[in-house]
Amino acid sequence: MILVGLSFLVVSFKPAIEICRIAQASGWRVLFALICFFVLGYAGFAAYVYDSVDASHVTFGLSTILALGGLFVIVVVKLSKASLTKLQKSVDLEKYNSQHDHLTNLRNRPQCFKCIENRQRENARFSVVLYDLYNLKQINDAMGHFFGDKLLVEFAQALSNSLLPGSELFRIGGDEFVVVSEARNESALFAQNNAILSALHNGLVVEDVAVDVMYSSGAIINIPDERTSGSELLKRADIAMYAAKRSKQSLVLFDKALHQGVVSEFHMLNDFKSALARGDLTVFYQPIIEASSSKVHGVEALVRWPSDDGAYILPERFIPIAEKNNMIKYLSAYVINTVFSDLKILLQLNANLTVHINLSCQDLVGNNLINVLTSQIESKKVDPSRIIFELTESMVMTDVEQTKQLIEKLIDMGFSVSIDDFGTGFSSFSILKELPISQIKIDKSFVTKCLEQDKDRAIIETTLFLAKKLGCSVVAEGVENDETSRYLTKQGCTYIQGFNISEPLSLGEVKGWITSSGVIQTALRKY
Repeated sequence: MILVGLSFLVVSFKPAIEICRIAQASGWRVLFALICFFVLGYAGFAAYVYDSVDASHVTFGLSTILALGGLFVIVVVKLSKASLTKLQKSVDLEKYNSQHDHLTNLRNRPQCFKCIENRQRENARFSVVLYDLYNLKQINDAMGHFFGDKLLVEFAQALSNSLLPGSELFRIGGDEFVVVSEARNESALFAQNNAILSALHNGLVVEDVAVDVMYSSGAIINIPDERTSGSELLKRADIAMYAAKRSKQSLVLFDKALHQGVVSEFHMLNDFKSALARGDLTVFYQPIIEASSSKVHGVEALVRWPSDDGAYILPERFIPIAEKNNMIKYLSAYVINTVFSDLKILLQLNANLTVHINLSCQDLVGNNLINVLTSQIESKKVDPSRIIFELTESMVMTDVEQTKQLIEKLIDMGFSVSIDDFGTGFSSFSILKELPISQIKIDKSFVTKCLEQDKDRAIIETTLFLAKKLGCSVVAEGVENDETSRYLTKQGCTYIQGFNISEPLSLGEVKGWITSSGVIQTALRKY
């Protein structure tokens, strides 16, 4: 019986050692030491019994107790090992989940930073590339988020298969992935990018649906001597990625010019916020006239930002920054408030005047625009029929259904809607079919050189013919000379706008222009 107990103790050695390895606690080491002590004690007692001539009942009883004690030890040790193993697996799983993205099983943002820091400690030259899928939202809206998640998994796999040997892939959130790449120069980075583009050339197949995947990426090469932090490397890759997104490129490399642009943009954004809060922005008005009669049809409201030196900061500079930083809705509200305040003065000069106001993509989201308009109509007693809102063709195609709902709301409120920059996109005719618009504006890129370009004239004449059939009026913008005015009038264009008519004017200047428009009408009557 003693030998049975001793066998149990010996068998418990292995699980006890495993427990000490898993638990890494002093208490379990003490237990292992006790088991060793018990083994020695059992062996000594067994030798004593073996040498005894007569085995008494007491000896037999002690032997039985020792055998059961050995059994107890092995049961306790094995159960403890099972519990600790289960607990260790749970800890390991939790640790894995904390270090990996649950969807793609790629390592996450903290692990990305750790990888960069490890490579920097090795004084290695490597690249950090940030990838962003910029059509994922449209895919999610069209196919659902579950489909979008599957697409992300496929994209991650395509990336992984296209990387240079030794590169590491991470998902740092949403539709953003980071590659810590072995590419040590520009040519290697572009070679890697070309491999990814080739892998995505035919799209990715998800649920038997082929999906075209578009991405932008920004890259920064780590130079050991510069000692740039991991967070700064990612920040610079992010700057380059947004530059790629703006320019519709798949890869842009970070350089000092990009960084300076970001710094300049930051200061301009802060200055813009201050100017908007102080009411420093000014609304100018560019006249629009009837082509056939030269009578004033209306004006287009154009925002101007005066600088300290008396010049004006171009809208092309600050409007994209306002859009990027979700400030454009505040600018739209500012312009609407100014126009509605000026409208009473303008209508006193010409009761049939209309004012065109440009909207942005962000104005199409939510009910903020409708709430602003409702409030302004009530407070300023504005006639909505005197306002025409302009939406660009690219804005409309971002979400046709959402745009259609907004246009219907605006029309129900009494406003009219015009499509600006018509003809610059690939879905111009689709817009006319889908949306309840009353006017289109031919983009100046077709108008400015229409007398020299046969294709421009063909586009203009086709647009005018189609608009007439659909009952839409047409504004041609960018009219810069008398010959273009005569041509457009002859072709049946409804309204014309441009520097040949007038440049954008301040409220005081446009009042004078409207008042003296009779003289201008006489001069233009020959058209």
